[in-house]
Amino acid sequence: MQVAPEIKFHDVDRSQWVETYILERLNHLERMGNGITSAHVTLTQEQASNQKGNRYSLMVEVRMPPHKDLAAKKQKVIQRMDTQLPALINQAFSAIERQVKKNRGKDS
Repeated sequence: MQVAPEIKFHDVDRSQWVETYILERLNHLERMGNGITSAHVTLTQEQASNQKGNRYSLMVEVRMPPHKDLAAKKQKVIQRMDTQLPALINQAFSAIERQVKKNRGKDS
């Protein structure tokens, strides 16, 4: 990547294991989508009312040449961060990986 990946946490405590896991997924994404120039990941705890657990969303945005912006957002109600948050991260990265594969090599 030409620009260091950016990871943001909104209403979520920044934790080393979450950040490390996201960076691992970003590294994998970069290897498969050679040419990615930048990546932004945002983990947010959404406002929820009268639900069991908290709703979280993960947005992954990447830019590929020539000026192709791709994004994927997944949401999930999470009660146990240690087991359910990695699943949310995997869902979002799987979605963006499909888009990267689809757009890899296309000239627009």
